[in-house]
Amino acid sequence: MTIEMTEPLVSSRSGFVIAAYIQPVLKAFLQQGGRLSSLADAMAVNDLWMLNPPEKIAIEQYFSLLLKSSQLLQDGHLGIRVGQYVGLANFDVLGQALANTQSRASTLAQALQQVMVLERLVHRLGDSRIQIEGQNVRLIWRAQHQQDSAARLVAESVLSGIVHLGQQLTGRLIPLREVCFVHEKPNDYDDRVYQQGFRTDCQFNQKSNSIVIAAEVLAWPLVQADAWSSQSISTETIVDQVKRLLEENMMSNPKIAQVSAMLGMGERSLQRKLKGYETSFQQVLASVRLQQAYGYLQYSNLSILHISQLLGFKEQSSFNHFFLEASSSSPRHYKAKMKR
Repeated sequence: MTIEMTEPLVSSRSGFVIAAYIQPVLKAFLQQGGRLSSLADAMAVNDLWMLNPPEKIAIEQYFSLLLKSSQLLQDGHLGIRVGQYVGLANFDVLGQALANTQSRASTLAQALQQVMVLERLVHRLGDSRIQIEGQNVRLIWRAQHQQDSAARLVAESVLSGIVHLGQQLTGRLIPLREVCFVHEKPNDYDDRVYQQGFRTDCQFNQKSNSIVIAAEVLAWPLVQADAWSSQSISTETIVDQVKRLLEENMMSNPKIAQVSAMLGMGERSLQRKLKGYETSFQQVLASVRLQQAYGYLQYSNLSILHISQLLGFKEQSSFNHFFLEASSSSPRHYKAKMKR
């Protein structure tokens, strides 16, 4: 079964992206230490263009933005980082439509179908379709400009963005079973960056740019629409903020010193605030780890060793002990039980 919204592909750099769609590129560029003035000079535009771009930006200029940003940073993985800054705000009318129809789009699958229907209002970079494969669903993104020099950056930013958007819509980490790219494996391939972006093995030189997700995951409910707004962070409790940071940085085994620094406060202050909610940093960390472990074991094809690494454990034995103590089951037994 295939659900598809497509038009004939074109070979020239025709089309546009809306202004809001370039914001993740600028955020990723700045986060990696770039300077907007240097990027503006490289693109032969003035600084004001970066701060207040036109309503629609030509594909040619968007590709230039990606390529120049990557070159200035000497970072071929910038596309993955760009996707990690994608949110509903960057989809303008699409984000509004999803928020306005939240009562009708109650699951991740319904929301992604809405994205596919409306994505051409946001950009002309390519189009999407959903393909049912047994108990799994493959979301395929077909690029309009697969032979362009910016193709890798575009494809990796789009798939990374879909994953990040799904996590924003459901409020949960999305475990993937497979990630495929049409382009060849890059010479500068850094496994840690790809794992941070997709948390599964990536395959290159494939027939399509696609991600495979368990059908059960697509049935997950959406979080409340007001949680999607740009103001949501200001209304988060300290527990919510800690959870979000842990979810985003679990691979690096974050410590309380790192998380408190990200929140702009001292360790004691964070401990005191968490105590006010009758919890602690270690309890929140264990809760997030356990939820992610359940997701990986049930919905991904990853080995238990790989899962333990994604959860920040140096040794698989440490993960085995943690999971057994928390769930009264070994990871191997739980994984086998869920696969039956």
